[in-house]
Amino acid sequence: MLNIFAKCLLVSTSLSPVLIAVAINQFERGEPCTSWIWWLVAAFVLVLLCWALLRYAGRKVQECLLFIKEFERKDQEVLTFLFIYLLPFLRSEQSIFATGWLTSGYILAIIILAIAYAGAFHFNPVMRILFRYRFYAIKNDHGISNLLISKTDLQQSGQKIKTVRLARNVHLHTGNTHA
Repeated sequence: MLNIFAKCLLVSTSLSPVLIAVAINQFERGEPCTSWIWWLVAAFVLVLLCWALLRYAGRKVQECLLFIKEFERKDQEVLTFLFIYLLPFLRSEQSIFATGWLTSGYILAIIILAIAYAGAFHFNPVMRILFRYRFYAIKNDHGISNLLISKTDLQQSGQKIKTVRLARNVHLHTGNTHA
């Protein structure tokens, strides 16, 4: 189990489109390359780290069987994410993100920690669109709610699947389904 590191990385990756929007905004306003290129680099590094984390977890973290009593798709909130997080940055003349990297970093860190501790991982557009993962709210055989991240489209409840635990109540589907 990777726990808090995995949580924060998953959340920070979901904010990488915001960093790209800031870079595009600064480019459009005629800012020098040295002021906006770092936003693009940071976004790319976050996406790369997320990919590496998922790959590492899928291969190196101990697998366990998870029984799915019931499930519900939760990745439909990607559009909400895009509107809520991106639009304020695209047309703001005096955007906080445009003025200073230290303030921007602090605000992003607060957002990441708040979302990570709230357990709201199911709106990651990078994982959904770029890596093709789906997010499911599932209940196990004990009735405990968990988040399942899977490339497989779940079709039925009442099955056991191979997963690795990324954090408490966050599982990554790694293998086949077992009846």
